[in-house]
Amino acid sequence: MDTGQIKIIFSRLILVLIVVGSLLSAIFYLNSRWEKIRDIRRQADAGSIVKALDFYNVQFGSYPDNTDDDGDGWDKSNDPADRKFLEPLNKVGLLPALAFDPKNDEVYHYRYQKFSSGDFGCDRPYAVFQITKFEEVVDLGRGECPEINWTKLAPNGYTWFSLE
Repeated sequence: MDTGQIKIIFSRLILVLIVVGSLLSAIFYLNSRWEKIRDIRRQADAGSIVKALDFYNVQFGSYPDNTDDDGDGWDKSNDPADRKFLEPLNKVGLLPALAFDPKNDEVYHYRYQKFSSGDFGCDRPYAVFQITKFEEVVDLGRGECPEINWTKLAPNGYTWFSLE
């Protein structure tokens, strides 16, 4: 090989390294952007669901009952057997579609549960809606009874709590 061929090979190698480096940078950048986009959707969903729950309570005098108890009491958006999370809100037209987390897996999902008076020391019936986890740090929401702080069950998530 002469020096001209070596220069061509070397310049092509540098070009390939630059392209690969650019692609890797783009992938890391886009991944962080997708995390933010998914969190924005979660926040928008939370706003819609909380408003729908409040409207339901005003219209019917109570929050909707659980529709799909998986054994731990929570209706979850990631239930593979039955995609009916917060279906009562959908049926009466308060949510245009059934809600679910963008990832919707064991770590990232939405959950809802209605509790009776006396549960965990609260003197009235109440409901809890949670986004189990955000990908970035956000407001944790609020919600506690004398015997439990609901926000601690969804660290780096969101908790909505309301008494009937």
